[in-house]
Amino acid sequence: MFKPVPFTKSNQGFTLVEVLVSLILGTLIVGGVMGLISVSLQFLQRVEKKSLSQPVLEAAAQEIILHPEKAAEGNLVLNELPGNPSVDIVMSSVQGADGYDVSNRAGKLFRVQISYQGNLLELSLIVPESDFE
Repeated sequence: MFKPVPFTKSNQGFTLVEVLVSLILGTLIVGGVMGLISVSLQFLQRVEKKSLSQPVLEAAAQEIILHPEKAAEGNLVLNELPGNPSVDIVMSSVQGADGYDVSNRAGKLFRVQISYQGNLLELSLIVPESDFE
């Protein structure tokens, strides 16, 4: 009828320590993969956000280069783009190392910072004196 199987080392199965070690290793591997996926998703969201705001910043920079007097207003609404986005502009005169003005015959040198939805575009601009008079 029924014969008992003799107890030998080979049919013992896994010990509790082996199971615990494999569970810990599995948890570490799965945790590492989940962390990697999380970081890559955050990076994808940042790139997507930047790619949506970059054309707006570039359009604002082109508008300021064509019409430098608009930069002095501090805010620019781009009516030609969908949704009429509004960008903030900070314009500051560039000073030399000793605090002297670095203007020349071509005009005055300004540093322009354009910001839109947390993204920033900086450029230097020489504005002829006649454009601000």
